[in-house]
Amino acid sequence: MKKVSIIMPVYNGERFLEKSIESVSKQTIDDFELICVDDGSTDNSLDLLYQLQEKYDFIKILTQENQGSGKARNYGIDEASGEYIGFLDADDIFVDEDALEKMYEIGHIHDADLVAGNLQELLPNGKLIYNSNYTDNNYYEFKTIEKIPSKEYGVPWAFYKNIYKKSFLVEKDIRFRDLIRGQDPVFMAEVLVNLDEIYGVPVVLYAYLFPEKGNTYGKVNSPKKRLHYVTHYKRTFDIFEEGGLENLSEQYKPKFLNFFRYSARVSDLAAYDTILEVFGKHNHYFDNFKDRYDFYNISLILDKINAENTEEYFQEAKDEIKSIEVWKIPKINAYQHRVISFINSCETFEEYKKGYSDIHITYLKNENKRLTRKYNSLSKQVKKNQKKNRSLKKLNKSLLNSSSWKITAGLRKLNNRGK
Repeated sequence: MKKVSIIMPVYNGERFLEKSIESVSKQTIDDFELICVDDGSTDNSLDLLYQLQEKYDFIKILTQENQGSGKARNYGIDEASGEYIGFLDADDIFVDEDALEKMYEIGHIHDADLVAGNLQELLPNGKLIYNSNYTDNNYYEFKTIEKIPSKEYGVPWAFYKNIYKKSFLVEKDIRFRDLIRGQDPVFMAEVLVNLDEIYGVPVVLYAYLFPEKGNTYGKVNSPKKRLHYVTHYKRTFDIFEEGGLENLSEQYKPKFLNFFRYSARVSDLAAYDTILEVFGKHNHYFDNFKDRYDFYNISLILDKINAENTEEYFQEAKDEIKSIEVWKIPKINAYQHRVISFINSCETFEEYKKGYSDIHITYLKNENKRLTRKYNSLSKQVKKNQKKNRSLKKLNKSLLNSSSWKITAGLRKLNNRGK
């Protein structure tokens, strides 16, 4: 049995593979393996893996047809011979060279099911920077060797900064579920509800490539990805709430609301329909975030009335608006209030269409006046600053040409030498 099996799913990763695997080779732990699972790459990744295998005897290569990183990781788990399992994506790196060794030692001594390290961000230029998720208190940062309850982990991200006892994953049937977006938090949620405690070591195990992995919403760009992405939130909430970690569910819900806010801001009605499909029109999940949830909901309902352009949806929207306590939502602006009041006063969609254009034109005119006033105010400020700048330049020129400035030149030189 190996001490640690590191599992790396590979799909068209030839650009980063060598650097990533080199970082593994620097780990001081002995008796480990790196299981590279090629997920049907169409570039030179597989050939490069075989070349690297000749250089590094710890590499084990598996192949499968393209099925996604989750199934590749599951394949690696099944084939792993390590006491502990770690993960590494093909474009990321391990950082501290003694990280795996120290984490394994703590795990082995305490018979721990999970040992956590810390995480950094890797910029495209190769620079390592402090992980902003610690600043945002998204998850726990280990500054000493310590043990914490699983409820203190934070949001279920960054599964790759941890190592897991293989027997624990097998016994609890914890795998990456069949989602093409959001599979990682579901995996981590299943891990956390099956643990009482987490051991942590103050080492930086992992650095993930940033910002190439940061544009989450831009990657939710197909109906299936959208459905899976929204579904992963609900599954994660359910796992936490059924497993007694309600606090982690509540901590993760604002991340979903950020997606909802983004969808409302860009009027993404496809995302809105998916949210309704997964969570339903009325649900208990966001009772502690009611104002935010209702605001995004109302914003998208107003957009959808015009997009649907049907009597049927207009009547449905009216009923939905009446079921929400709109007047208690702080973020509803004056324009939205006016539109909502007008919707409630209209009997038919035709009546609404005839009057809505007048409301919208009035709103656009008022917005134009507001922006014009703001522009004029900024223009005046710019002119004042330019005038002040000219006065300062004139004063500076006068000072430099003054006799007192010329007389004291020698003293200034002596003072500068003294420094």
